[in-house]
Amino acid sequence: MKKELMELAFKLILKNSNDMIFLKDTNLVYQAVSMPFVKMAGKASADEIIGHTDSEIFSGQQLAKRYETDDQKILTTRKDLFHYVEPITDDNGHPRYGSTSKYLVRNEQDEIIGILGITKDITTEYLARQRYQQEFRYLFDLPEDTYAVCYIDVDDWRIIKQRRQNIAEGTLQACQTVEEICRYAVDSIVDQKNEAVDFYHNFVPAKLRDIYASGRSSLSYEYERGLSDGSTRWVHNEVHFLTDVDSGHLCVMLSVKDINESKQEEQKIINAAKLDQMTKVLNRETAMEAIKQVLQHESDQLHVLFMLDVDNFKALNDTFGHQAGDEFLIKLAGELKNSFRDSDIVGRIGGDEFFIFLRNVMEINQIEKKAQDILRIVSDVAKNLQVKLSGSVGISLYPGNGRTLEALYAKADEALYKAKHSGKNQYIFSE
Repeated sequence: MKKELMELAFKLILKNSNDMIFLKDTNLVYQAVSMPFVKMAGKASADEIIGHTDSEIFSGQQLAKRYETDDQKILTTRKDLFHYVEPITDDNGHPRYGSTSKYLVRNEQDEIIGILGITKDITTEYLARQRYQQEFRYLFDLPEDTYAVCYIDVDDWRIIKQRRQNIAEGTLQACQTVEEICRYAVDSIVDQKNEAVDFYHNFVPAKLRDIYASGRSSLSYEYERGLSDGSTRWVHNEVHFLTDVDSGHLCVMLSVKDINESKQEEQKIINAAKLDQMTKVLNRETAMEAIKQVLQHESDQLHVLFMLDVDNFKALNDTFGHQAGDEFLIKLAGELKNSFRDSDIVGRIGGDEFFIFLRNVMEINQIEKKAQDILRIVSDVAKNLQVKLSGSVGISLYPGNGRTLEALYAKADEALYKAKHSGKNQYIFSE
């Protein structure tokens, strides 16, 4: 009766267990398995496993050989195996891990008659611990490009550990509370419109839990940050969410890496794309886009568009060659840029044509003065040349001559045409 009861109990466990359970005889032939084990082996029913060995069941012979070797070792050493973590068959290409215990089964005469194995699927816990250990290494082995790292327990709302390292231009400030970290982070971000400012303003347990619950395991921000010595550098701020494997608490790992050099190189590339490669003033496309932005955001101000064409420039190229022409244009562009404010827009249309956009004009007589300055600059740059050069300038006003760049451009171009065909070396306002 007792033996029958034990057999029934074992069958009940096999039927209802969530663990992968198997029973083998000493020849390593399967005698019983649970349904999770059947699924792990990729079979449809226990009948496809019972009466077979690992090499007959698993298509991957390396896996089958490992299982058989482990079992032979248990039979040889006559010692049970406890909580051995091992990879098990993939789940649609994703690795799975199990914690396996194996027990020798003995009869009443204490003879070994088989092996009972129980494997718990610990994939989630295993990957979480691996990720936890990988993230946590920053606290003990701070990479050279990482200024600081801080580990925060969200549930207890406290800093568990933090590390910083000095850099040539300064160091990131040490903080004692989470609130202090957020305060310092917000205050040190140069561009207060950066999304990182909003993140640290809302750096509270409830908000962090919402982000984590939404399925996001990490966030990142790039911004220019002020350091303790007054200098600024571009940084990459990473935020990683992870579960503490010991306490089970939700935690956040903050790290700040140096990206200043790469950001400067990136800015050089961006600036190069914006500039006319020869004269180093804005190219036509960038200048026009900048003017459109001004018209959109400063529509209640008076603005002026000057269009300049160098008179007799072709003669300079024909007489002294294109290198002489290029040198003239480079010097002219530099003088034009120096004679206007940084907020004004100086661009090269192409060839010997330039346009200058004068923003927020306060006095009308300022317009004629700047037009005269443009003609004088052309004359001064050409002073020592043996070819007589001058400038023709067409002028349009916003909003009187149009409310779009296209309208202003057309009016200034029309006025420029009149200036060139009315004697040159003069400026004309659009009617």
